[in-house]
Amino acid sequence: MAGRLIFILVAVAVIFGLSVWVDNRIAAGAGALLLLGGLIYGYVQTKRTTPAQDARSERGARELREEIVEDEEKRGTR
Repeated sequence: MAGRLIFILVAVAVIFGLSVWVDNRIAAGAGALLLLGGLIYGYVQTKRTTPAQDARSERGARELREEIVEDEEKRGTR
């Protein structure tokens, strides 16, 4: 985790340095690529789960659905 944070800080510093030293269009392009890379990284990280995490999330969703049905039955809205 610390290595990723350092990489992100270095990338932001390099892009900031480019924007000050060179034309801002280069920095804007690099910033857009960095943002795209961050979005892809975040998407991949959220998709990577263990079977235990999958089972826990399924159990939680099932319990929530059961609670909703019980609440609707108590109120008579179902």
